[in-house]
Amino acid sequence: MRDVPAETASGQGPSGMTQQWETTVANEEKPTEKARAVRARQRAIGRELRRMYDDVAQEPIPDDFMDLLRKIDEAEESKGGKKVS
Repeated sequence: MRDVPAETASGQGPSGMTQQWETTVANEEKPTEKARAVRARQRAIGRELRRMYDDVAQEPIPDDFMDLLRKIDEAEESKGGKKVS
């Protein structure tokens, strides 16, 4: 155990929270089966989202959208502003 006064180490100190804190820290250091399952599910979701995003990012930009961006750039340039895209 850490260097803490005996009254605090037993959970009977002024705050009464030390024992609860140590239990929480100890539980976090030892992941449960449920916590491992949650992390595995989060990793799987992350992989799938990256795969989907990569597919979308590789799609060509539609011509109509590019035309709209050009018009915005031209309007900004004619006003003396900075180029948007």
